Amino acid sequence: MIRLLPLLFALQSLPAAAQTLPELATRALDADPAVRASSASLRAADERLFQARAAYGPTANFTATGSNSHYAEAPGYTRRPIQSEQYVVQVNQPLWRGALYPALQAAGSQREQAESALMQARLEAQQRLAEAVLEVFKARDVLAHAQALREAYGEQLAAARRGFQVGRAAAPEVREAEARVDSAVAQVLAAEAELDLRQQVLAEIANGPTPALLARAVAPEALPALQADGVLDWLSRAESDSPQLRQARLAVEAAEAEVRKASLAHAPTVDLNASYTRSNDNGTVTSIFPRRGNTAAIGATLTIPLFASGATQSKVVENLALRDKAAGELDLARRTLVIGVRQAFVSTLSALSQAKALATAERSQALSVRANQRGFEVGIKTNADVLEAQGKLFEARRDLSRARHDAWASYFKLRALAGQLGDADWEALDAQLVAHQPMPMGRAKDRS
Repeated sequence: MIRLLPLLFALQSLPAAAQTLPELATRALDADPAVRASSASLRAADERLFQARAAYGPTANFTATGSNSHYAEAPGYTRRPIQSEQYVVQVNQPLWRGALYPALQAAGSQREQAESALMQARLEAQQRLAEAVLEVFKARDVLAHAQALREAYGEQLAAARRGFQVGRAAAPEVREAEARVDSAVAQVLAAEAELDLRQQVLAEIANGPTPALLARAVAPEALPALQADGVLDWLSRAESDSPQLRQARLAVEAAEAEVRKASLAHAPTVDLNASYTRSNDNGTVTSIFPRRGNTAAIGATLTIPLFASGATQSKVVENLALRDKAAGELDLARRTLVIGVRQAFVSTLSALSQAKALATAERSQALSVRANQRGFEVGIKTNADVLEAQGKLFEARRDLSRARHDAWASYFKLRALAGQLGDADWEALDAQLVAHQPMPMGRAKDRS
């Protein structure tokens, strides 16, 4: 855990542009397994659509047959070899198959559904990356807060010990200061472990370590812009642009096409057939004369389904049930999306409000620290009072940092739910990153 400390200071000298957020997003998308799986599903859907179109076209088959037999006829039973060869080329062109068009519609809907699934996978991958980046920033600030507290409590312990030696402090004050230092050390160790974990999570999502990111931080004044009365606009965007909702709509369309396809299995079909046959033999069982000839034929085949033991109607009922299932999933997806957008919107607004309130609290605590330091200099405040004020200032800064990062995380989630998250968001957030500044630590001088 301690190895993180020199790393944090060493990274301050790295250039801020060494690892931009758009680069991390591109790298994460290229390596995300869900995105790769969705991309493969889209390629498969493309081939299914091609197959549905190909069903309208002709099919051709070539058949070659050869035989070698022997024939013996009474009364002499003299064996006579018979050899024959036949080559057939057959072409079949569908003229009317009612199920082909619904099958093509279903394949088209499934292809668009796979495309929406890929968009959804990309949005979720970007959202995971945004959360991981912001969690690293939060963990780093928590560590800085814990280190500042440890330093402050260490000074308080030193002052208490000096006061105890000259008789100005009691033993319980020293024990209390020691307990605070031990607690601060434990907080530092926990914060180091949390930062290490968050970096590992980010490295897994970004397909590699991101050490230069620790040298950057979101600018203190940078907050996402969000109108308090704009939730209806976000719901409208989500209704029209959300790939998750679009997938559910397309699933209903595909299910309806499958119902029509199953229903048309009752309908007759008409196919155009053409064949060309070339045969060659040295005789038959009734003739000793060799034959050689060619045969060309063209015709139409009408097929009328009469009875399938109820399987066709059962298939229709099955697809009707699947259509109802898809319709229910569409309603569920719409409800889930509306709830998610509202929650993300409220979370973003809440974090923004907290950030603004905590910014005011942080300024007030900074004034309190300066007032306690002046009181300490004139003898009306003790060292413990100054350090307590410093501790509250560090807590206010920690909470302010958490609120700002939570606001960005909720905002990115909101844009992902609405189908709006993209490269422009990463460029905008990257433009708000500045060089990370260590948390300042005011020190109180001992008057003993």
